[in-house]
Order: sequence, then C-alpha cells, then structure tokens
Amino acid sequence: MLKNNFIVVKFNKKYFFIFLILIFLSTIFVFRDYIDAFKPKVFLYSTVVIDPGHGGIDPGTSYNKLLEKDINLDVSLRIKKVLENKITNVIMTREGDVSLENKSTLNSSRYKKDLHARKNIIDKNKADLFISIHTNSNPDYIADRGVMIFYYKNSSKSKYLAKKLAKSIDENVYKKFLKSNIKTRVLPQNFYVLRETTSPGVLIEIGFITNSYDRKLLKSKEYKKQIAMAIRNGILDYINELDDSKIQIVDSY
Repeated sequence: MLKNNFIVVKFNKKYFFIFLILIFLSTIFVFRDYIDAFKPKVFLYSTVVIDPGHGGIDPGTSYNKLLEKDINLDVSLRIKKVLENKITNVIMTREGDVSLENKSTLNSSRYKKDLHARKNIIDKNKADLFISIHTNSNPDYIADRGVMIFYYKNSSKSKYLAKKLAKSIDENVYKKFLKSNIKTRVLPQNFYVLRETTSPGVLIEIGFITNSYDRKLLKSKEYKKQIAMAIRNGILDYINELDDSKIQIVDSY
C-alpha cells in the first residue's frame, strides 16, 4: 500500500503579510502612471510672451566670455519649457542667437528697430502678459547684486505682476534655494518695451554680472532652473488670481 506524501511549507505570517503589502503597493504604482496618462490636463487659456533681451550682433552686458544675450536666452527657454504644460500659448520673441531689427519697418537705428520688433511681437499676439529677461550690470558698484523687476508706472496690472513674481522669487529662490535674506527689488521704469506695449509686462534683471556672487549664480544651471521655475510660478499666480475664466480642461489623449 502506498502512503500519501505531503510537502509541508512553513512560513512566517508576519513576512507573508509584508510580501502581500509590497505586491499591492507595486500594483498601485504601475496602474497610477497608466491612469494619470488618461486624466485630462488643466491648462490656463492664456498667451504669454517671453522676451530674451539682446541677441545676435548685440551681446548686451558681459564679463570676459560670459555674455548677457546667452544667459537671457538660456533662462527664457527654461521658462518656456516649464510654462508649456500649464499655459496654452507660450511665445518667444527669439529662440536663437539673433537680433530682431530685420523684423521692424521702423526707419530708425538698429537698436530702436530691434526694440520695435519686440513690441510688435507682443502686441500682435495680444499677450495677456510678457516677461522680458535681462542680466544687470553695475561696474561702478560691484557689490550691487540681486534680482530687480521693473514695471511701467502707469500700469497697475504690470505692478501687480511684478509683485507676484518678486514674491515667488523671494520664497523659492532666495529663501528655500539660496537660504538668503535678500529681497527682490521692484521698481517703476520707463523702458521702451514697458511703455510702448499694450499688454501688461515686466522686465526682470536676474542678477548682476559685475558681482562675483551673482556671476557664479548666472553660470549655474541649478540657479537658472530655480529662477525659471519661480518666474513660472509667479506668472501662474498672477493669471489665476486675475481671471478664473482662463482655466481650460484639455484632454491629454
């Protein structure tokens, strides 16, 4: 007569339940990404123009081989990248190392034609707002440093935008990233691009190339990433508070 043979497996209940929990969590993580891919995305129905100052024949300010036009473009492209998944229409006045005077019909100097072309791009696209990115310089006082934001004195919306951006930069860049007590300076100014455009906008000087500390930041990819994200957050705060009707649901599939 044959006897039944049994294999007896002993297991620890504690470790068995831990194993089941791990399997469950793994399943959640796998399906979470799958579900998120089919969720509708929320966009702000808005047009934002980003204007990297200078370009091409016009290098802007400089320090040895560090050129303002390159810094401006780098940061502007970073802003565009982080804005595009939140804003329906993000426009650049330039996306390469070029000046814009050939896009103006103004009968004037190359410099004025370049500014006129930037104004035309902003106005033609009926921007809800624009951001002009620049790098500062003060060779007479090299201790001067920090971000400065300029707005046109007769535009309350531009002033409000400037304050929103300053708050975001102070909280995200200076306080959290740099652990600094420095504050963004917000001032009225009569710059052409601020005065002549029909849209609210600001000109942001993201640091002083003549200051050794700021210069290190302007060379830093991480700083440029942080300042771009802070500017993006300030823009979103401004649009959200100004007009809730600009929120739009867009299917992602």
